[in-house]
Order: sequence, then C-alpha cells, then structure tokens
Amino acid sequence: MSAAYPWLDAAWQRLLATRRRPAQALLLAGPRGVGKGVLARAWAQALLCEAAVADGACGACPACHWFETGGHPDFLHVGLQEKTSKEGETRLATAIEVDQARAAVDFVQLSTYRAGHRVVLVDPADSLNVAAANALLKVLEEPPLNTVFVLVSDQPRRLLPTIRSRCTRIDIGLPPAAEAAAWLEAQGVDDVDTLLALSGGAPLDALQWTDGDELEVRQGVLEGLAQPARLDAVTQGERWKGVSPVTWHNVVSKWLGDLLGVRLGGSAQFNRDFAAALAKLGPQASLPRLLALAREQADAGRTLTHPLNRALQLQAWLVRYRHVFEEDKR
Repeated sequence: MSAAYPWLDAAWQRLLATRRRPAQALLLAGPRGVGKGVLARAWAQALLCEAAVADGACGACPACHWFETGGHPDFLHVGLQEKTSKEGETRLATAIEVDQARAAVDFVQLSTYRAGHRVVLVDPADSLNVAAANALLKVLEEPPLNTVFVLVSDQPRRLLPTIRSRCTRIDIGLPPAAEAAAWLEAQGVDDVDTLLALSGGAPLDALQWTDGDELEVRQGVLEGLAQPARLDAVTQGERWKGVSPVTWHNVVSKWLGDLLGVRLGGSAQFNRDFAAALAKLGPQASLPRLLALAREQADAGRTLTHPLNRALQLQAWLVRYRHVFEEDKR
C-alpha cells in the first residue's frame, strides 16, 4: 500500500524506513484536514501486518482483515466517545477522560495475542484532559516491549510538554496549493480555489464542504452577516437554530477572521467570494469589539455541544455582532 494521499508520501516513506525499529511514541502533528489520522491508521496496520510488503501492509493476511474490520486484538484506539444525556440525546464528548487512559495502560500490560507489535492510537491527542494525560505519561516514559503509541494532534501545543518531549514528532504540513487543487479536481470537485481558501488550504476539509448542504447553509449565513444593519437577531436566531453548531462555528470563525484581517489592512483569506462585502464592512468595525467577539468565538469552539437553548445563543451572538458595527452611532 502507498500513502493514502500524494502529499503524505514523504512522511509515509520516513515511517517505513523505521519499520524494523519503530518509535515507541510517535506524534503526528499538523493542521486538520491533511490526513494525519489516515496516516496513523495505515502505520498501525503496517506494524501489525503479518505478511508486510515493501510499501506497507499486505491487506490480505488475517491481521489485516482483523484490523480493517476493527477487531485486531493488539490494536486500541483511544478517542472521543459518544455520551448519552439524561434526556436521551447522544453527543460526542469534548475530552478524552482518565478512565480511557487507564484502560490503555492496562491494555499495554497484557501479552500480545499475535506475538508481534501492540499499537495504541490516541486521536485526537490534544483532547486528553489533564488527568488522562498524566495517566498516559508514565507508560510513555517506559513503554512495554513491542508497544507503539501513535498520537495525532491538530494542536500539539495543547499536549503536556512532558508528553511531547517523549515522542518522536513528524509534522504533516499543508500540501502545495497546486497539488491540493489537482487532487480535488481529480475527485470531481468544482470551484476548487474557493473551497481551498475556505478550508485554509487543507484539501480534506475542502472536500468536506461538498458533502450535504453545508455550502448552501454557509451562503445563507454569510449573506445575512454581510448586512449587519438589517439583521434581526430574534428572527435570524430562530431561522439559523437548525444549523449544526460545528458548521456555524466553522463558518462564523472564518468570517470573523477575515473581518479582522480587512480591519487591520489586509484582505479576505477564507471567504474570497465575499471579498467585496468584507472590504466594505471591515473599516466600519470597532476593533476592540471585533477582537472580543473573535476571542469569544474561539473559546466557544471547545463547548460546541453544550446543551443550551440554541436559538437564544444565536440571538445573543447576533446582538453582539451588530454591536461591532455600531460604535460610530454613539
């Protein structure tokens, strides 16, 4: 098997060169949307494969079949789990908790089932809470024989420095724009330049925008935000309450980032198809209020699944957003 995406080939070859003596603690770090998780799983499969070929796993041995069906006894994925509230609503947890880390520690103390490697994948590793990170730290210092930890992180600075220092780090950067555009065009994607700008150059994030109705939702939200004087917070809050919190956060964060860029003398980087509207709005914005709203929005990204009344949340946000452009009226 070769690298899943062409821009991952160099990192994949670097990993393959260490297959006989792999790093016992590996950190794959870089922006979201570049395939780090896919690379991590491919590396785990290559280590567990019992008939490995030159470019990775064979894909045909019993170990590969177990891995591909999620049943390999020497592989453990530690990630965000789904939780059910008292009201019966299922949401994804916002952190990897200490019980999960302790289960991973217990897992690596057992003998391997297939007398080969044992692999623990922690993805997203930057979601480890402090207790979970500390629980993993000791075993990362002295991993059992033939045990490999693979950590995947979009925000490696959120990891404990002591964890980072115990990992061999491979950084996965954004591919060159031409390479990303060529790959997207090969997937049948239209308006590649706009989507790459919207995703900050991350091709997998750009591809996700083509799924479902997210582009249409984004268009409607931004057309509203482009005319703050006409925004009715109550009406729009009710209208937009059905927008996924993740989609809302993604759209609004990039919009505020572009507004800040324009306000500071730059140009739109994410929403280039709304460049004219942003160029008009940017100079009208109160910089202190815009900065405060952007910081608040960044913090909100950590609690996207908070069970608050969605319409009221949006109405309050829209009032603050309108206020950004009202400084001159005082």
